[in-house]
Amino acid sequence: MAAPSVLILGATGFIGAPLSRLLKNEHPDWSVTAYVRSVKGATEDALKATLGGVDHLEVGDFSEFDKIKHLSAQHDIVINSGNSATAEPVAAIIAGLRERKAHGSKGKLIHISGAGNFIDFGTSGNFNPSSKVWNDDNEDDIKHINNDMFNGRSDVAVLEAGATGDIDTYIACPSVVYGGSSTGSSGVGVGYSLITGNAKSLGYVPYAGDGTAILSTTHVSDLVDFLVTITNRAAAPQEAEGTAYSRYYLLETGRVQWKALATEFARVLHREDPTAFPASTPRNVTHEEAGEGALRYLITSNMLLEGPRARRAGFEPKGKSILEQMSDDLKGMFI
Repeated sequence: MAAPSVLILGATGFIGAPLSRLLKNEHPDWSVTAYVRSVKGATEDALKATLGGVDHLEVGDFSEFDKIKHLSAQHDIVINSGNSATAEPVAAIIAGLRERKAHGSKGKLIHISGAGNFIDFGTSGNFNPSSKVWNDDNEDDIKHINNDMFNGRSDVAVLEAGATGDIDTYIACPSVVYGGSSTGSSGVGVGYSLITGNAKSLGYVPYAGDGTAILSTTHVSDLVDFLVTITNRAAAPQEAEGTAYSRYYLLETGRVQWKALATEFARVLHREDPTAFPASTPRNVTHEEAGEGALRYLITSNMLLEGPRARRAGFEPKGKSILEQMSDDLKGMFI
């Protein structure tokens, strides 16, 4: 079988960069194209080397529908590691892979979502024993994903495309991703950025109620290892097993209570920038005081999920907990 061609969107990002490196390290014979926003002053050869020796670079952003469609049609496997909150880039990928199918070659799409979909929208900040636990072994749970969820529009588009059989789709849905320092990343990821930005705006790190509400977390190395495993599966010549809903995987390295998380955040942020973060301990607040808009729900809600199907598919969490990792991840963040 000929080596597959792979297109990675968001290839220089928090997830995409370590994924590109690991994929090329494991499969040096595969043709990998990195879709990047810019080369950021580096030469193309230097950026290729930084990404593990990818074969091709394409510069563009997620709004360039025709470019993404054209590139997707040219590749066997497309990995979307760059954007889960909007459906437009996903629509372009799907259109390209359908065009590929029309010419006789079935494409594969691996999409990275986010478990912000599954918060219970509680406002107390307390653990809720009645809160739904989402389970990737239950296809009915996956079928309840809808456009109103944080990453729902893109997830629904991918699931519906996979359900038609035109494209083999896979969705990896990690919870809050951390651990960039272990991969040499210069970024900190969406979760850290949201919580840090919120704390800077408020002047303190908040938690609500008794702080026992649960946040699910995923170490980036655990996620990237699993993405390579799924890519290997997608590269196999046989048809994908199961339905699109059975190829939706919930990923969790560990869980943390919000008060414990806020306590460590406050300590580390104060260490890094005591002017911007004068308080070295968190503040207990009401739901209304926890942040702006939907972010406050992340802080006061529970995020409960289980991924037995992901485990069977090869997900093996090995990373340090977020409480152990945070000090290194945020070191030098404000330099």
